Amino acid sequence: MKSVTQFYLDKTEEAVWHRGEDYVNKGRVRVEYYDDRKIEAIVSGKESYKVTIRWVTNGLRKSCTCPYKRGICKHVVATAIVWDELFGIARPSKDMVRFRTIQPPPISPRQITACYNDPLNADLDVIRIAVDYYALSPKAHARLPRCPRIETHEKVPLTFEEVKKALNEMEKWSRRREYHSYFCAGEMAAAFSEMLGIVEKRLPSSLSEVMINIMAHCVDWFYREFEQMIDSSDGVWIFPVTRIGKIVARLLDIYPSHPAWQEFNQIVEKVGDWWGEPGLNAEEIARWRDQCL
Repeated sequence: MKSVTQFYLDKTEEAVWHRGEDYVNKGRVRVEYYDDRKIEAIVSGKESYKVTIRWVTNGLRKSCTCPYKRGICKHVVATAIVWDELFGIARPSKDMVRFRTIQPPPISPRQITACYNDPLNADLDVIRIAVDYYALSPKAHARLPRCPRIETHEKVPLTFEEVKKALNEMEKWSRRREYHSYFCAGEMAAAFSEMLGIVEKRLPSSLSEVMINIMAHCVDWFYREFEQMIDSSDGVWIFPVTRIGKIVARLLDIYPSHPAWQEFNQIVEKVGDWWGEPGLNAEEIARWRDQCL
């Protein structure tokens, strides 16, 4: 019989492999049936799970009743080791395990969930790469800058043209040959969010009327451009939205009666009607700060 462990070695995370070996060493694998084509076993830890591995035409087919869905689980590893040993096939050496197993994704589902539970304080680097590790069918795509070009020094007053230029740069990203509306959506949302973070940081040094006009433009751009550039099925729109809401809420607190709010409300009401969200105004936009999925 060919080695089962050699087949699975370069498809398994190193830590998972070692946990599988530990189960074998502790006698937690009970073989119910085996021959040179198939093995069925019960692997017991905190819970007991049934594992089946069989040779098929193009390799191995495995199943395990455990909830682990990120590749080869420790129960399959343990069963594979036992099956090999039943036919006198030695385990892979420590060096072989070290050099041939794969590294885990740099982010976990728990980290992604934490971002969506608190989008205003999300780790934008997680959002940038989440789709690369958890999409059902990953696809090569353009890599986007972390942020459009914009002055980051908080003492420099912000100008409307500066923000408009930065947003225009992002529009150009969407015309790149390998840009993909779904696989680039996280990077686009993160870059927009980074830019909004810089806008907020420079708020104290900037003119009140300019800031209010900038945020009206950001709301308009969000609906007319950003939502057209991305596939928002994963909900990444929530990250710039909460930041827009935070800045508008802050401006309302500082300048509640500023005459520039009249034009702001006209702009956002118009784009809201166009998008199908009638009645948008500064107070409604400010409430975006508290949104979550």
